[in-house]
Amino acid sequence: MSNNVQEYRLEDCMDAIIDYRGKTPKKTTSGIPLITAKIVKNGRIQEVNEYIAEEDYDSWMRRGIPETGDIVLTTEAPLGEVAQLDSRKIALAQRVITLRGKKELLDNDYLKYLLLSKDVQHQLDGRGTGTTVKGIKQSELREVILRFPDFKTQKVVAHHLKTIDEKIEVNRKTNQTLEQMAQALFKSWFVDFDPVFDNALASGMAVNDFPEALQKKALSRQLVQQQITNGELEAKPLPEDSQQLFPSEFEQTDEPSIGINGWIPKGWVLSNTDEEFGIKGGSTPSTKNPDFWEGGEIHWTSPKDLSGNDSKILLDTNRKITEAGLAKITSGLLPVDTVLMSSRAPVGYLAFAKVPVAINQGYIALLCKKTLSPEYTMQFLDSVMDEIKGISGGTTFAEISKKTFRSIKLIVPSKSVVDAYSSIVKAQYDKITENIKQSNTLTDTRDFLLPKLISGEIVLENDK
Repeated sequence: MSNNVQEYRLEDCMDAIIDYRGKTPKKTTSGIPLITAKIVKNGRIQEVNEYIAEEDYDSWMRRGIPETGDIVLTTEAPLGEVAQLDSRKIALAQRVITLRGKKELLDNDYLKYLLLSKDVQHQLDGRGTGTTVKGIKQSELREVILRFPDFKTQKVVAHHLKTIDEKIEVNRKTNQTLEQMAQALFKSWFVDFDPVFDNALASGMAVNDFPEALQKKALSRQLVQQQITNGELEAKPLPEDSQQLFPSEFEQTDEPSIGINGWIPKGWVLSNTDEEFGIKGGSTPSTKNPDFWEGGEIHWTSPKDLSGNDSKILLDTNRKITEAGLAKITSGLLPVDTVLMSSRAPVGYLAFAKVPVAINQGYIALLCKKTLSPEYTMQFLDSVMDEIKGISGGTTFAEISKKTFRSIKLIVPSKSVVDAYSSIVKAQYDKITENIKQSNTLTDTRDFLLPKLISGEIVLENDK
């Protein structure tokens, strides 16, 4: 492969360079997905959270319409992130350029990996300007030199690397589905109390017999059960032994914000986070003292480790500390399955620690010391995160103190119900963890092969 390398200015091997810098679209909460620089990360486009109105699309996208397979490149904040567009109709924000390789000269799949290569990333960085935030002008981008083999070889190399990425993406989507299943089950059992309503209705209780505050929900649940019975709605019934773990009555608390208008399943308990968890905070050993850091092998985490982590699993940390460094952290080394929540900048990242870990001051760590399991705790925190963010103080940025966090009220179900939930969800999180480990191995393999395949150091068998 190294003998048939071609060299072009980027401008000369593109069919399209679409750049919307200098314009700001009117954003909406729904409509056409808007691809912004902040969601192009790690070779893919993350979840879209900004949109433009359908009626504004034609007037906004006058500089060119992206096509399936086009490559997007961030030009600032950050510079050099790369991803490939799927078949969705999308709009481009500022600081994102779309590139389309010239037909039969530069394959778009290959172009993605070429832009991710060290050589091109080095050129982008070298041609970028700015001190606080580095960016690249289009005139400089056009002068970047791209070196690539013949078109047939590009297809072979890109196919090999893309196969790895597709497996990583399958794992990511599987994990997303498993996480959604855990959330849905938690909501059904511990927020909507579906099994309790089902038991009450099964006992012969009429909708009008429920307390007035529960009648709307009871009617809704009755209609769902009728649809299931009539075959209009597919739903897997709760096993009888699990269904019997739930009560068939409700009782009222003096907290209207708890449960459903203050009503909770009979026998379940109203408590608070201080009573149910061991709550820990951390710190940062002096970074000026090498004895705390150099040669360290103990995992030490800051919320940066969770940035962009949509799996809620922490398997590794960016930095490690020594035993001397650990001695400076009062919370010590926290065990596997400690639930971590970032408490500042920003509030709300969540993760299971799947390795023993020390934490910095940006976390609240929860040890499950009584009835509630780590799996239940994770979903509880996720379900009340809007409330947690709402009570976060701070002038420069939001922060929730341990004192404030300790006052959060919660419902404690019976241990048998918590255990039943946890046995289901733990298996799901175990699968998520294994998928992440596999994806990490695949990522390492891809990152090892990428420069060698791009440079021609490794020649694939089909390429000879």
